[in-house]
Amino acid sequence: MPKLFVALDLPAEATAELIKIQPPNTDAIRLVAQSQMHVTLHYLGEADIARVSAILQRISVPAFRLEIERVGQFQSAGGSTTMWAGVKKSLELIALHNVVSAALSTEGYQPESRPYTPHISIARCEPDAPADVVTDFLEKHSSFSLPPVTIIGFGLYSSQFVQNAPVYVCESSFRCCGKADP
Repeated sequence: MPKLFVALDLPAEATAELIKIQPPNTDAIRLVAQSQMHVTLHYLGEADIARVSAILQRISVPAFRLEIERVGQFQSAGGSTTMWAGVKKSLELIALHNVVSAALSTEGYQPESRPYTPHISIARCEPDAPADVVTDFLEKHSSFSLPPVTIIGFGLYSSQFVQNAPVYVCESSFRCCGKADP
């Protein structure tokens, strides 16, 4: 069974701007491709695609605006670092996160226990990546922000490792209903 997660689909204009702030590509730094950028709502792990798609198909939420601002990093236990762009929590984002969680939990899926930290991964650094690259990135883009973007859907994605890097495939897409408030 594939490893699955539910994520927001981002407009191409937003991911194009995120590409512009990525650090230099080196052997120790893997850049996230524009087509792979997303905002994870829930990670499910190994699950049945058809079953999860059927659950998500029942969700109806309005389109909404999302603000992308600031940058940061996550350290893993193994010493690698993920550089990311932050997503401002909003009532609509949290509502969608909660609706997806509730729908999945009625079918036996358990939400992650860690707090929800919406973000967009833009680069992954191996433990031997120069520390100044991360520090420079954080300093250079400390006031980063984009104009609000409209979220019109979310998807069910599978994740596979190809040449030691995750590759995400959208298995099912789900449209939000209505228009986002300006």
